[in-house]
Amino acid sequence: MSLFRRRFLQLLMGAATVPALVGRSSSAETQRQVRVATGLLAMWQSTAWLGAEAGIFGNRQIEMSLTGVAIGGPQAAAGLIRGDYEFAHTGVLPVAEEVLKGNDIVILATPTTEFPNQFIMTRREIAELAGLAGKRVGVLSETGQTSVATRIAIEKAGAVATYAPLVRFDRIYAALAAGEIDAGVLPVDLRFVGANRYGWNAFPVYEFGTPSIFAGTRKLIASDRELVMNVMRGFVETIHLFKTRPDIVVPLLARYLNIEDRKVAADLYAFHLPVFQKSPRPSLGGLQNIRDVLVTKYATAASLTEADIADASFIEQLESEGFIDRLYRDGR
Repeated sequence: MSLFRRRFLQLLMGAATVPALVGRSSSAETQRQVRVATGLLAMWQSTAWLGAEAGIFGNRQIEMSLTGVAIGGPQAAAGLIRGDYEFAHTGVLPVAEEVLKGNDIVILATPTTEFPNQFIMTRREIAELAGLAGKRVGVLSETGQTSVATRIAIEKAGAVATYAPLVRFDRIYAALAAGEIDAGVLPVDLRFVGANRYGWNAFPVYEFGTPSIFAGTRKLIASDRELVMNVMRGFVETIHLFKTRPDIVVPLLARYLNIEDRKVAADLYAFHLPVFQKSPRPSLGGLQNIRDVLVTKYATAASLTEADIADASFIEQLESEGFIDRLYRDGR
């Protein structure tokens, strides 16, 4: 067992309650209200919620509320554009498609690197993706990034399946457990649970080489850049908390993800720890894959650039100011 792992378990098991961060603001008069949505209920889209629960955004006079959780990537992007909320955790594909439609949405950060965080889970007797021919597969939506990547993976295996949009991972899990579907896409936490409990087979989904993202709008940037800058400071501080304080983070995320088994929560934290980036500068190395998917619907997708869909200036400013380096100074 590594030194980090031993220390992590000591911190976790010794934490009877989740400590509150010091200095949480109690002044409602000066708080700026900010609404956020998430496409998925997943650890890699938990940064806004975690920062709000831990008091990080409150310390910055931001009252952050999650007004839509696990509503689907396309829905999160569409709601952001409508003005239902100011920020959203979603995928690159919904953002790129909305930009190609002429809508206002922009990527501000990529909290993690790209990693296999979702899996096509099949019943025990279906040992390969080709076995899904003519079968029913549970997905989140018809057009979201995860759902499109799932369909592509199955089609590459030579199978033509039917797809049931079930909106949430927990519904996909329940439907697969009940035998209502033959397979379904699930996040890494439910991948381990399903394999252990039901003997399901797991096949990783690779989402175009682009990670999950955190987005806002150019309109908000133009009208209140300091608010966006302050949110991004809190966002980076929350990633620092995630990477350095498992005693606080693991109990919170176990509650957020409804994980009752503390060992499962600890293992999931350890799995995600290395993929969260200290500096979440927008990184879209797989953009060509996004272009290839969208060009059949939008001819202008062929010339889509990172600058069209992302604004790295906020993270770049935090880097140049030394803000991020100071957070991690002296091994904290």
